[in-house]
Amino acid sequence: MFCRCLHLKIVNYFDVTLNLNNGKYCPYRKPNNQPLYINAKSNHPPNIIKQLPDSISRRISDNSCNEDEFNKAMTEYDTALKSSGHTKTLTHNKHRQTTRPRRTLQRNIIWYNPPFSNNVQTNIGKTFLRLISKQFLKHHEYHSLYNKNNVKVSYSCMENMGSIINKHNKKVLSNNNNHDNNESLCNCRSKEECPLNNNCLSSSIIYNAQITTTDNKTTPKNYIGLTKGTFKQRFNQHKVTFRHRKYTNGTELSKYIWQLKDNSVNFNIKWSIITRARPYNNTTKRCDLCLTEKLMIIKSNSNNLLK
Repeated sequence: MFCRCLHLKIVNYFDVTLNLNNGKYCPYRKPNNQPLYINAKSNHPPNIIKQLPDSISRRISDNSCNEDEFNKAMTEYDTALKSSGHTKTLTHNKHRQTTRPRRTLQRNIIWYNPPFSNNVQTNIGKTFLRLISKQFLKHHEYHSLYNKNNVKVSYSCMENMGSIINKHNKKVLSNNNNHDNNESLCNCRSKEECPLNNNCLSSSIIYNAQITTTDNKTTPKNYIGLTKGTFKQRFNQHKVTFRHRKYTNGTELSKYIWQLKDNSVNFNIKWSIITRARPYNNTTKRCDLCLTEKLMIIKSNSNNLLK
């Protein structure tokens, strides 16, 4: 199939206009698409508001082949910035070098992202880092994991009212759907042998496995886990790790079970549901299921099987 686009000499590609006649390129904006930026007095982190004019200047400069094309396009963007309360004027930036930067070894950074609000007078970031230095001193066993070199603070924006209402509506609708679902939560042939008290088809749960030995010489151990699918699917996966030695290192639970087997110690496992939580949501980029599991591990006693 022959494409007529091959005959075009001027093409609008995303936000850039490419002109093959003179070899130039300049910023492109759809008709009636007026730029709109956050107000300088809005409830956003100060660094975002401060860097906004510079980021717009860099973007327009990168999409302009020279300063003349930049000056032709910057008027409407500059006007939109001024109407939003920004006083800084857009300026042309020279094109950055195209040479690839040297690769540096990146550290594993732990980010703390508290939401920013002008109504909060406490310096949250400074207070948090001060607590890190206070609680994890140099002689602490976790000082190498939690210190000012690998724990950083970056403020995040508060959710707008539209996203808050949407999240509330989804929560209410999901709860109504759960109440309307009359399907059985257990499909075991023998209800007496159900590992989770006739709730083995429950999904999106944090569960606990309590391991006790019959000789009562070993302190009972607890294993806290999660599953997005049904518990029965996860339970079957655990059973596979208990039966085949090649899956010994599958979980901390399987390691402990094989340790008891090697010592010829009889044991019993009691399964229970700790709580329920929502799984990962691609819209909010948040997994309440994972966060709740970590919270339950922190709140539990010291007899947990941990990595």
